[in-house]
Amino acid sequence: MIVGVTGASGFIGKKLTKKLQDSGYDVRKFVRREPKSEDEIYWSPSKKEIDIEKFKELDAIIHLAGESIAPKDIFGFLPFAGGRWTKERKSRIYWSRKWAADLFVKTYKNTEEYPKIFISASGIGVYGEHGDEIITESTSYNRGSFEQLVVEEAWEDPLLEIKKRDVRVVNARKGIILGKGNVATDIFTLVSKLNISSPIGKGNQYFSWVSIDDVVNAYIFCIENENLQGPVNFVSPEPLKQKDFSKVIAKIMNKMYFFPALPPILMKIAIGWELGESLGLTSMRIIPEKLLKENFEFEAQTLEMCKKEFAG
Repeated sequence: MIVGVTGASGFIGKKLTKKLQDSGYDVRKFVRREPKSEDEIYWSPSKKEIDIEKFKELDAIIHLAGESIAPKDIFGFLPFAGGRWTKERKSRIYWSRKWAADLFVKTYKNTEEYPKIFISASGIGVYGEHGDEIITESTSYNRGSFEQLVVEEAWEDPLLEIKKRDVRVVNARKGIILGKGNVATDIFTLVSKLNISSPIGKGNQYFSWVSIDDVVNAYIFCIENENLQGPVNFVSPEPLKQKDFSKVIAKIMNKMYFFPALPPILMKIAIGWELGESLGLTSMRIIPEKLLKENFEFEAQTLEMCKKEFAG
C-alpha cells in the first residue's frame, strides 16, 4: 500500500513515517519545495498547488500538517517568542488547516483516481469544556473556544465533501501527547525536576492524554481497520484529573508533589489567556470508545506505563 504523509518532518510525522516503513508500507512525503526524490510529492496549500499525478498513485493519505497549536519548545511561551495566540498566530493556525483541507477537497473533485482512505489529524479541543462528563466520539460540542472553532471549521467540516466520493475519512482527535521532545512532556518533566509540581486551581479539570507510541500505532490501526471512520479519539483509556496527573508524574520521577496550588490566573498570564485555557484549564474526560470497540491494544493504558517518556 502506498501512503502519502503530510507533516512528515514533524514530531508525529517522523515517528509515524519510520513505523510505516518498518511495517512494509511504501511512504510518500508531501513537501512544499521542489521534490528531491521519488518518494516526495510537491504541494503548496497557500498557493493551491499539488502534483495531481503523484496524488493519484496513493492508496491512503495521513494528513498531519498544520501550524502547531502550542509552541515548539518551552521558550516559545515567552511573551515575545511568537508562540502565544496573538491575532497573527491564530490566523496562521486556522488558515494552515483550512487551506490544506480545501486543496485536498478540490483535488479529489478534479480527478476520478484518488486515495480511498484519508486520515486527518484533529484535536479533542472540538468538544469544549465538559466538566466531569464522560466524552465519547458521539458527544456534542460545547462551542465558543478558538481551538473548537479551528477543529470544526478548518480541520473536519471541509472533509465531509471527500466522504461523498466514497472515501473512508478518519478524524484523529488527539489528546495531550506524551513523548520525549514534545513541548507538553518537556514542561511536565521540568516542573517535576524542580520539585514544584502542583495542582492548577483545584486541579479537578480532566486531562485526556496519550503516548506518542499509541498515537503512531493508532494511525496505522485506522489504515488497516475498515470499521473506523469519522471522529476517532486518540486518547488513553485513563483520563486523569490534573492534580492526579501531576502526582503520578512526580512519582514516576521520584520527585516531590507539595507545592501550593497555582491560581488559574497565573497560568493564563504566564502563557497567554486562551492558550492557558486550552492547555491546562479546560476539563475533557475523554474515552477512546471506537478504538476500544475495535480491540486496539494500547502500549500505555495508564500514565504509570509512560515511565520512559519522563526518564533521564
